[in-house]
Amino acid sequence: MMTKTVFALVAWFATLLPVFAQSPLLTMVNAEKAFAQLSRDSTTRTAFLRYLAPDGILFVKGKVTNGREFFTAGPERAGKLTWQPVAADISASGDLGYTTGPWEARPKALTDNPTRFGHYVTLWRKQADGTWRVALDIGISHPAPPAPPANQIRAVTGVRSVTNADTAQSRDELLAYDHQFVKALEKNGAATTYPQFLAAQTRLYRMNQQPFLDRTTIDSALKQPVTLGFLPLSASVSESGDLGYVYGNAQVLTNVAGKAAKQTGNFLRIWKKESQGQWKIVLDLISLEPAE
Repeated sequence: MMTKTVFALVAWFATLLPVFAQSPLLTMVNAEKAFAQLSRDSTTRTAFLRYLAPDGILFVKGKVTNGREFFTAGPERAGKLTWQPVAADISASGDLGYTTGPWEARPKALTDNPTRFGHYVTLWRKQADGTWRVALDIGISHPAPPAPPANQIRAVTGVRSVTNADTAQSRDELLAYDHQFVKALEKNGAATTYPQFLAAQTRLYRMNQQPFLDRTTIDSALKQPVTLGFLPLSASVSESGDLGYVYGNAQVLTNVAGKAAKQTGNFLRIWKKESQGQWKIVLDLISLEPAE
């Protein structure tokens, strides 16, 4: 026989079910999972055309490209692209969020062994009809991971009291702050600059390397002898002004066997306001084309 305490706990949990069921974070993650499942069941082209926003963008050979136009004009590609979200976050207003996780590519069918690996980042924006659509999709490639990733889906931790921010003003503010970051980077280098702008929980994605997910490995990666250059092209911010992203062109200069090597591509930085109202980087990605 259940005690009154148990009955009370059951009743309390039952009152929470509608909250979980209606959670914007959960509905966004479910949209991501449905997006990935459609790619498995059908084709990548079909999945992207179903979930891309009308103005959703991709990065094709270093160029910002309208995703729907790209997939509509392009031929169906052989092979299977699969992915899964392992981390996600969303704005306090519930209109903008992101998902990220590993992807695998197989030459023909799901029964084939994967031949290419990487990590993706998808920015999601809620549409006027309440559906979620892909606003931006980008990723990196890297060797096969040493082990399956752990599920790290997490909830909102940003400024929750801001509900009616001036979106245009917030966007300008974020672009100005990102510009400040880029200028500091040019002057002081990555190892000195990044730690001042990174959130406590952050992700660093670099081509041909496994994601850096903790401060020890991130700090080590930032000490690599490379010179980074960024040219921001655009930005977008949530209605609550606590989550936003900046994207644009990237350049990486390295020294290989005494010779300078340059790679160009694109970058994505996702920024989030901490409880004190300060913008911090929660995800920093550089996707590069083959070296010159």
